[in-house]
Formats: sequence, structure tokens, C-alpha cells
Amino acid sequence: MEFLKTFQTHDLYLASALKIKGFKLINLRKDERNHGIFIFEDCDDRPQLVKNYFSGELTGSLKAFSNAWADLKSLVNEIEMEEKNGKRK
Repeated sequence: MEFLKTFQTHDLYLASALKIKGFKLINLRKDERNHGIFIFEDCDDRPQLVKNYFSGELTGSLKAFSNAWADLKSLVNEIEMEEKNGKRK
């Protein structure tokens, strides 16, 4: 059985950047402080991509980034509503 490598982040903006660069979002969960954790399938070039993101060298479509941010934020909001309504734990 092959183990799936994952990368996790609390950072919605970094998660948006990963999403537009083709990283597959596997799950979104909350930690003990009730903060969202985005879990992505990892790959070998992710460390360099994250470094480029934080150094301001990452390039990509601003429209795609904005759309990814809105999609991920909507997902966070949906999970919060499910938890509030008792549909998710």
C-alpha cells in the first residue's frame, strides 16, 4: 500500500496559491483551536513553490487566485454552517 504524502496549511492565501498551481485539495478540517486546516496532496516541487510564494516570486493569474480564494473561503463557511447546524463534527 502506497502512502499519500500531504501538505497542510492554515493560510488561506497560500492554499489559494497552491490550488491555482494545480495542487489537489484532499480535505479541510479544523484544529483544536477551531482554525481551518487545508490539506493538499504534496509533491516534490511544493517546498520551492511555497518559498516563491513567501518571497513574492510566485507568478500566476490574479483572476485564478481570486477565484481560488473565494472557492476555499466558501468551503470554510460551508463547514462552519454544517457544524453550527449539527451536521458535521
